[in-house]
Amino acid sequence: MKAYKLKFHSSFHLDSGTAVDGPSELFIRSDTLFSAVCSAAEKFYGQEIVEAFLQPESVVLSSAFPFSDDELFFPKPLNFYPKILDYEMIKDFKKIMFISQEHLEKILLGKEVDSAFFNKNYIINGCWKNKRSIEDEIIFKTIENPHIVIDRVTNSTQIFYKTEVYFGKKAGLFFLANIKDSLIEKFESVLRFLADEGIGADRTTGKGLFEVEEIKNFSFTSLPTSKLFYLLSLYSPSESEFNSILSKDSYYEFEARKGWVSNNTLRRKTLRMFSEGSIIRFNSSNKPKGTIQIVLSKNDYPNDLQSDIYRNGQAFFIPLVGGINGNN
Repeated sequence: MKAYKLKFHSSFHLDSGTAVDGPSELFIRSDTLFSAVCSAAEKFYGQEIVEAFLQPESVVLSSAFPFSDDELFFPKPLNFYPKILDYEMIKDFKKIMFISQEHLEKILLGKEVDSAFFNKNYIINGCWKNKRSIEDEIIFKTIENPHIVIDRVTNSTQIFYKTEVYFGKKAGLFFLANIKDSLIEKFESVLRFLADEGIGADRTTGKGLFEVEEIKNFSFTSLPTSKLFYLLSLYSPSESEFNSILSKDSYYEFEARKGWVSNNTLRRKTLRMFSEGSIIRFNSSNKPKGTIQIVLSKNDYPNDLQSDIYRNGQAFFIPLVGGINGNN
């Protein structure tokens, strides 16, 4: 398992598939990250490497989540609700989106988190920290920036607002990756190329640029096998995987992934996937793999598409104990 930090030089805007001037995603979802990598790979190496990346289990990515200095944050497991008696803390905890790796590893192994950390002073920007110091600053924030569009016929102007995500000086996003050994070198070259290209909207004006830093000797403490899994990516199961899900013993949410093809007016087919933080129980301990789906076929649009358009739903799962802090 590899891990990489993305240290942004500027803000970014990633639309959620509704409108380019709508709210931005706060983090980079796995399908968006994979698509950006494949697009960069096509420019840098050509279609042959893209085809290699698209082979099942060749490149499996988590979504990219926040980090602050050396502390990594993961999505809050959807069935984790600690036993808190303080009403105000319960309200604060409901706002938490991400949990530090130290807390998460205890939770996934069924251990109790020290009650000293159930304190709003450990919550910053929806991230539940394991460390606290007077030097702490923002991890990320969103700002609505005004833009102007000019009518080409009348030259009249209209103002609209676009949400952009900014990170603190020591903060950014990170992601995990399982990559076929023969592709690691090429993947890292493509990732550095993508850093110079940028990700998201308005890249021609310097938005979404970042630098890449590998997290050396990264490790994650978890169970070797289980029938219960914690999801770190979007997940589109195969038919057999879907039929093996024990839905009554699972905690999950769905995310509708849609939007337009880059530099085109074609709209992708909507695909509903399990979202990050979902806890899914299967009737087998075999780790689910997920699928890569074709959402637009070049055969249907021969004049507009040079290749099929894919949506990556390969699963990045972590096995965990049968219950979380007594919740089953």
